[in-house]
Amino acid sequence: MRLTSEALEQVVQLHERFLARKAGGRRAALSYHDLSDCDLSGRNLLDADLTGATLVHANLSHAKLGTALLFAADLREANLNAADLSRTDLRGGCFRGAELDKAVLAHADLSEATLATYDLRNIEIARRFRALRGEPIAEAAQSGADEGDSSYTVRTDFTDASLRGTDLHGADMRRADFTGAVLEGANLADSKLNGATFHSAVLSGANLRGADLEGADITDAILDPAALLLTELSKAVKSVYVAKSPAEIADAVKQHELWLDSQGRKGTRAMLPKVDLSDRQLERARLLLAILPGAKLHRTNLKGALMAMADLTSADLRQAILIGSDLRGATLRRAHFNEADLSGAKLGPLVDVGNHRADFPTNLERAKFVGANLAGANLRRANLGGADFSRADLTGATFQDAVLEGCNFTGAKLDGTNFDGAKLTRIKGLAKKS
Repeated sequence: MRLTSEALEQVVQLHERFLARKAGGRRAALSYHDLSDCDLSGRNLLDADLTGATLVHANLSHAKLGTALLFAADLREANLNAADLSRTDLRGGCFRGAELDKAVLAHADLSEATLATYDLRNIEIARRFRALRGEPIAEAAQSGADEGDSSYTVRTDFTDASLRGTDLHGADMRRADFTGAVLEGANLADSKLNGATFHSAVLSGANLRGADLEGADITDAILDPAALLLTELSKAVKSVYVAKSPAEIADAVKQHELWLDSQGRKGTRAMLPKVDLSDRQLERARLLLAILPGAKLHRTNLKGALMAMADLTSADLRQAILIGSDLRGATLRRAHFNEADLSGAKLGPLVDVGNHRADFPTNLERAKFVGANLAGANLRRANLGGADFSRADLTGATFQDAVLEGCNFTGAKLDGTNFDGAKLTRIKGLAKKS
């Protein structure tokens, strides 16, 4: 059900009268309503019923939603910055790409939701959320057949959400999915995170004291070195990085170069997933087509390196030196480039490859470039959906014909930056052209 803005305003006003115990007030009953793109910023919706509501792209910043019912609500890319969601029922909610910076979710219920298959509305919710995750739905649920007591579960989903400085202490987040989420400085003290997923998430400065992280998967997550020593993480699933000596790395690069020069007839392709190459000197290394997903390249010198078509998915390249490096056609989805130097780097497409003369655009979807130097970099035609360029230096960089949907440019230097033909939708921090 879709309300007009006038009708929604009346519902909210009556709810605020209800909270103030004034005559004529009535609790907001907005379950399963379509509230996409609505502006409820700063409104008082304490104890409101928003079960199963669709709030995609809604503005709920600074709203009061404590003890509200948001069970299985769809809050994809919603703005919940500084919102109060303490003790709120958020089970099974979808917060993909949402902004929850400095929001309060203390003691909120963010565990998975159990949805009954005999309720057609629940079936639709499950279909939508599971489709996002690529999960199948039983045929009976798809058709709406009555399964009696049959049910299925939907995990609370914070994939690629921003939760900087968010208060989540004491919250129940068992089995929640935080893949690619930014939780810098978040308070997770005494929370329940059993079985939660933090693939490629950023947990720098997060407070994990007293949190139950048994079975939580922190593969490829960015954590402070001290955090990895906490007893709270002793039973978590961690990345196991392969340590190699300088001689072993040099030999791997040499064998890879031989493999390249002989077109695979000699040498060995560099297969280095989860390898720790932090602080190494790999200037001008030829790593074209190398396999390095999840590699740790923190502060590594890769100046002028050739890494075209390499797989660096979720790699840690924070503070790396990538001046003039060639990353054309590389897979860098959810890679971490915070404070890296990519000035003059080639991140455009690799063109006319092979007998079919195919083009391979660089995949930088959801990559993080906070505080990075990309002055003069070429990102033409790159897929940068959801990438974070906060405080990055983009002076003279070109994004011509790039995909920039949902990118964050807050505080970025944009002198002479070329956005001609770029797909600029749902952009944050980029002034609109007059």
